[in-house]
Amino acid sequence: MRLFKAILLLMLVVSIVPTLMVGWLSVTHTRELLVRDAQELAQERVKQLRLKAEIFLGEPTEAVMGLARVPDFFGLPLEAQQTHLASVLSQRREVLALTVFGPDGKRLPGLQAFSRHDVPPTALASHEERGHALLEGGMEGPRYSDVVATGGGGPVVTLAFPVGEPVKGFITADLSLAGLRQMLEQERVGSTGFAYLSDHRGHLVVGGGGVAALGGDVSQRSPVAHLLRQLASTPDAELFHVGNFGEGRDAVVAAYTVLPETGWAIVSEQPVEHAYRQVETMERRILLGLGAAILVALVMAALFSRNLTRPLKVFTDGALELARGKFGVEVKIPQKNEVGELAQTFNYMSKQLLAYDMENRGLYESLEKGYLETIVALANSIDSKDAYTRGHSQRVGDLSVEIGRELNLTERELRQLQYGGILHDIGKIGIVESILCKQTKLTDQEMAIMREHPAIGDAIIGPVSFLGAVRACVRHHHERWDGTGYPDKLRGDDIPLLARIVACADTFDACTSTRPYQKAMPLEKAMEILDSLTGAQLDPQVVAALQRVVAKKGVRLEGHRLPVKLAS
Repeated sequence: MRLFKAILLLMLVVSIVPTLMVGWLSVTHTRELLVRDAQELAQERVKQLRLKAEIFLGEPTEAVMGLARVPDFFGLPLEAQQTHLASVLSQRREVLALTVFGPDGKRLPGLQAFSRHDVPPTALASHEERGHALLEGGMEGPRYSDVVATGGGGPVVTLAFPVGEPVKGFITADLSLAGLRQMLEQERVGSTGFAYLSDHRGHLVVGGGGVAALGGDVSQRSPVAHLLRQLASTPDAELFHVGNFGEGRDAVVAAYTVLPETGWAIVSEQPVEHAYRQVETMERRILLGLGAAILVALVMAALFSRNLTRPLKVFTDGALELARGKFGVEVKIPQKNEVGELAQTFNYMSKQLLAYDMENRGLYESLEKGYLETIVALANSIDSKDAYTRGHSQRVGDLSVEIGRELNLTERELRQLQYGGILHDIGKIGIVESILCKQTKLTDQEMAIMREHPAIGDAIIGPVSFLGAVRACVRHHHERWDGTGYPDKLRGDDIPLLARIVACADTFDACTSTRPYQKAMPLEKAMEILDSLTGAQLDPQVVAALQRVVAKKGVRLEGHRLPVKLAS
């Protein structure tokens, strides 16, 4: 109720403002102000058009001239040069063609590139001819040709610039002005006005609206004629002008400015009667309507900000803290109204969420601990059957996690790697001890039985739902990168990433642990063996990650930290 009364009081106070504004505007605004407003509008419009035109022309120009920044472009092999040209063509659809010329002005063989669209031979010849024309007499910087229309009617300008210091050659490019033309065609200058681009001789470059019916010569348009006179008297001046041009029915309110890179002028013009009529309409409807409404809104916003905006901001900040997981956060709002009651409800909710979160964290940690203890117990049941492999599963799990962390895997995937490494040999429970613990070379028949342990392990943990993601590590840790592994003969990236990581860690631990058939190898020898298996048995990226782990942290071999670190 208090909040409602405050809003009602504000509405009563601000209702006086529109009446005061009507009187103030009727006294202070004059015809001179209206004229100046119209001209300022034209001035602002042409500034915006200039910015848009510079963007439309500058972005493809910058992409093409980036070739000049390629180190020793003319010293690169032909294929590399063609690759750079193709890259520019694929990145910028406005770039229609690129041709590379030597310092003598002759086109270099194999260095004329065109976009994916079909280009007729006449267009190719015209492109090269314009490039030759721009190169005549030499150049010190970029230069643009006159605008021409292609076979499809789209305007095109040719850009040429030198490459290297001293000059080692030149690059020319055909740039489509279709986007610039479309922008000007869509640009609305009132109901009857239009905007267009003119070159330094008064020829139309591109334009929209009524200028399309004027043909290619716009030098007789009063704004363009004024510009040409200015250029004749001060050719190097930075030109910008706005005002009334022409007389009688041809009078227009226009503004123009010159693009320094090309020397083109961008012109915006509108008939005087329409320009000033729109300004008068704007004064009546916008200044009397929106102007008063804006002031009312400003006053209301200033008053509302004290009683409503600040509390809402406090609520927003508190809600963001809750969203980030900072349960228990409180908002402090001393107001004794509906907002204050909402704050108390918010604080109660936050405390309840904190209690629930702490309870859930405890349950999750207890469950996670139970999972890990179960997994370790399963792994120990395997290691207990073979004294030579005691601790092998735990080491494989730990090393797999380090490799996964080096590959920027998520915490969830690292946890799955820990479980998968510990359980990767769980299937050996189903292998008879006479084969599992045999200290001599296995026969072919015994080896076939031993190779069943990945499938046995997969069948053992299959019914355990929370170990679903771990099954890949158990079943596929003996698959080989070249596809000759078992049990499914998967190849390359078809082997799950987690299984490839466990396989690498398993191989490394087998090399660095004492077995019935071998003694633990030195770290350097083990890494040499892994290098030899890269690309055949092991994933090269995973081996590279293991090498980085060894280089950064070293590894434990049968309970001893090695001081040696290998370079990756």
